[in-house]
Amino acid sequence: MARRSKYLNEVAKAAGVAPITLRRWLLAGKIPEVGRDRNGWRLFTSDEEAAVLRYATKTQPPKKQGIKR
Repeated sequence: MARRSKYLNEVAKAAGVAPITLRRWLLAGKIPEVGRDRNGWRLFTSDEEAAVLRYATKTQPPKKQGIKR
């Protein structure tokens, strides 16, 4: 069974970042460049998506908890 690839917008949403942020990480070399489809759109394998998620959780501060009263 073939693994389903995901587009940049889908991976960015899963990582909790804006698509432009993910593009900047790719262009800056913080995440290795990924393959592209025949139209030039970036396609992420499940392993590449996991690498993005690891990097995103490493670079983002923890979510703030609401004040309990």
